[in-house]
Amino acid sequence: MFVRNCWYVAAWSHLLPVGTVIGRQILDEPIALYRTESGALVAMEDRCPHRLAPLSLGCVQGEHLQCRYHGLTFDTAGRCIGVPGAEKIPPGANARTFPAVECDGWIWVWVGAPNLADEALIPRGFDLADQRFTVRYGEIGYAADYQLVNDNLCDLSHLDFLHKTTLGGATSGGWSDQPPRVTSLERGIRIERWLRDRPVSPGGTDLTDIWSCYDFSAPGILVMRTTFYPRGAAERCGLAPPSDDLAPLLRRVDQQAVTPTGEKSCTYLFAAGFEGMTPSPVAMERMYKIVMDAFAEDRTMIEAQQRIWDLTPAPHRNAFLPSDKAPHLFHKMLARLVNQELNASK
Repeated sequence: MFVRNCWYVAAWSHLLPVGTVIGRQILDEPIALYRTESGALVAMEDRCPHRLAPLSLGCVQGEHLQCRYHGLTFDTAGRCIGVPGAEKIPPGANARTFPAVECDGWIWVWVGAPNLADEALIPRGFDLADQRFTVRYGEIGYAADYQLVNDNLCDLSHLDFLHKTTLGGATSGGWSDQPPRVTSLERGIRIERWLRDRPVSPGGTDLTDIWSCYDFSAPGILVMRTTFYPRGAAERCGLAPPSDDLAPLLRRVDQQAVTPTGEKSCTYLFAAGFEGMTPSPVAMERMYKIVMDAFAEDRTMIEAQQRIWDLTPAPHRNAFLPSDKAPHLFHKMLARLVNQELNASK
């Protein structure tokens, strides 16, 4: 179930310096991303119309991209402007381009109808270039349906079990004790919860109350703030969202994207770090190791889950738990967007 008229994260912006080209794949569509010498961003199909050589193996020449196989050269609109040894450009020599923009540290590509590409539909994250954020970046490939990764991110009750010694252990567990508050949004969901009497740092004795709040937006974008407050803050707020005048002790931030590359494959891009402080290199490395260890646990489980899905005959009715509310609402929202596209095409 893919929404085509949607912005997908293709790569981190810092991975594409001026004059470079990289290859990505979204919804089985190979895409070459390149940045011209003037800094313009271009997303072009990653297949030369001559012999389908990957244009991501080509080279940037000023504002143009040249295929490294036989030298066909394309402008930023995908028009072939040069063919070595030919006086005229042959028919069918142009390459398709896609709307592409940069926002909050990511390169976004629209693979649907170009005339419907609305930048207002981009889920906003953090301006990670701002000096108030200190983050580490990463990217993981999954051999699994992207919706299994979405389910994982919509339901953090698994932290108590799958991540018992990593992310779950760092916050002393309790993620499965009570379902969070889940609110439906136009193109996503919001998930909020308090965790009370938790350590400021893994294994520490200083206890705090933690407010976890994140939006999970189509097609699979997580933007989370995890805020640590003085102990007792949750009770003073009546377990409602904290007010602006409540002074935090620490703010963690996470910005993640799940991008389907095919029917049973996807890419998971993530940044994790802190807001409003510069932690020591030791603290930053410790945080990042916990995150990476937990994500490795996720991948092992989700890829194994995919194998079992493939061996399970349809239809198969799954047991429904209270913690499944968020994944269920997200599936319904994606299905609504898919149906809107199908009805519009009739």
